[in-house]
Amino acid sequence: MSNETGAALQRSLDAVDRFRRRVQLAGWLVVVSTLGLYGRLAYLHRTTDNLERLLGASVTALTFLIAWAAFAIILTITRTTKSILRAIDVASRRDG
Repeated sequence: MSNETGAALQRSLDAVDRFRRRVQLAGWLVVVSTLGLYGRLAYLHRTTDNLERLLGASVTALTFLIAWAAFAIILTITRTTKSILRAIDVASRRDG
């Protein structure tokens, strides 16, 4: 394997790591927010008859739930990407 190829693979692996760290920070914030919003929705459901407030809380909670699902998908994609890049790195070292 040439030095350029190895450096490019290492830069790609580092970029995936940096992206994964940022996504994890934002993703866990979304998870906590989602749980808090569902708690707020349950509270409003018991304490208010204001349909507008209930609908607003429901839409917000569902939006954060969708963001939570996107977080899970992004984590899966980044793990797969990193595995593929590592496999390429190992294969090129073995062949070279």
